[in-house]
Amino acid sequence: MKVGDLVKCVWQPTCSRVVDNYAFSMEHTIKDELGIIVKHQGHRYDIMFPQLDGYTHWLSHSAFEVINECR
Repeated sequence: MKVGDLVKCVWQPTCSRVVDNYAFSMEHTIKDELGIIVKHQGHRYDIMFPQLDGYTHWLSHSAFEVINECR
C-alpha cells in the first residue's frame, strides 16, 4: 500500500481524535466509503475522503482494503 492507492474503509472509528484525554465524536460515517491514501507514516495511513468535503482520517492497514493500487 502506498500514497495514491484507492481504498475502501471497512471499519467505523468511534472518535475522530483525542485531546487532553477527551475523545471527540466522529463527524462522518466513513465505513464503506472510498478514500485515497495521502500519507503513510509507520503503521498508519492518512486517508482522504473527497466525497466528505476532503475529510482525512488516520487508519491502520486493517481498517481498510485496497481497491486499486497506483503504479
